[in-house]
Amino acid sequence: MLRRGLPSRLARGARLLSTTRVAAAGAAVRAAVILQRDPIVLQQSKGFEAAADGYFGWLEYMSAEQFPREFFFKKGSSAEKKWLELEDARAAEWYFDPASKPQDKAAPGGSADAEPGKEAESGGERLIAVQPRETAADAAGDVRSLERRLDRTLYLVVKDEAGQWAFPHGEVQGEELLHEAARRALKEACGGQMSVWTVGRGPVGHCKAGGRTTFFVKGHILAGQARPVQPLASDFKWIAREEMESVLPAEYWAAVKSVLSTV
Repeated sequence: MLRRGLPSRLARGARLLSTTRVAAAGAAVRAAVILQRDPIVLQQSKGFEAAADGYFGWLEYMSAEQFPREFFFKKGSSAEKKWLELEDARAAEWYFDPASKPQDKAAPGGSADAEPGKEAESGGERLIAVQPRETAADAAGDVRSLERRLDRTLYLVVKDEAGQWAFPHGEVQGEELLHEAARRALKEACGGQMSVWTVGRGPVGHCKAGGRTTFFVKGHILAGQARPVQPLASDFKWIAREEMESVLPAEYWAAVKSVLSTV
């Protein structure tokens, strides 16, 4: 009984000493959540990377073991003819580089004039056109939408009581742990309509400014949307890393830029 109770008593004692020390120092401690929306689609390859991907994909296809079509298709049948047409399309190098595809040659079984989102039916097959990567939120410049910049990591920032943009934050109260205070502050400032997962219990960074120390806890949004609660938050944005430098205060940005994703 003594052995089992000793660790919990030591933990309570360490927590008490930590709380007392902060109160004695008179330093305000805040906890903030760096809440992110992960990329939804893969980033497109560019330049040399795109050329290398297409070339190695083409080499892999050309060096693959030959398909025994005599076993699967009757010679001269319509099924064999259709498979050969598709094979010709695959064997062409533009199959791995859609940008170099001949304009007068439509995709096998489909139409070159098919509208995005429309399904083409031919010979019992349904081909779904690829949707554009740019969404309506991108076109409208809606920075409050989670549907913008699908290939980038977005972060939630709010305009706080002081009129400055920052991650959702709040004072650590009583014997709260940092991750507990961060989750509470997020709910108080942005409403309770988000499903959030915080990564671990320890902070990923901190910022000292204005006589306060702010510790940052990382989190991911799983569902829902921010609903700012005044006066704690009067507005919000979902922005990427490169958009933050012009929004956050210089000292704040210098403290957090190293923990933000470049993807």
